[in-house]
Amino acid sequence: MILDLEAAILARLAAKCAVGSVLLGTYDLIDFTDDNTAPVTLQVRLSRIDPTGQTGRAVRLSLAWVCSVYVDVPLATAPQKTAADSLLFDAMSALAGWEASPGRECQILDGDDTSFDGRILRLSFGFTFPAHVTGTT
Repeated sequence: MILDLEAAILARLAAKCAVGSVLLGTYDLIDFTDDNTAPVTLQVRLSRIDPTGQTGRAVRLSLAWVCSVYVDVPLATAPQKTAADSLLFDAMSALAGWEASPGRECQILDGDDTSFDGRILRLSFGFTFPAHVTGTT
């Protein structure tokens, strides 16, 4: 369920964001010590699974994700830095209100705080999708 939804999210972003954007998922590593790593990278990462209700064995969940654009500031060119800004807002625009499947609409939320460690800048927003699980007997 989670990996299928993540694949759909990444496909949506690939269709709506600039061609050639580097888009990664939860299990993908970003290694800025590797010279082959793009200086601008977007990662969608599952951050929480929150129960929102339960009736008998039927559980309603909220799958919370973070979408972060990472910029290797010293290596990124001025056009790449501009592209990073566009990538963040293009991704938000692509996901806001999008129905991944009937009744599963994306809601935009707070993401991780913006951070900068002296080299890597992180710009983020959060989003959620509803999910349902039925217990077994």
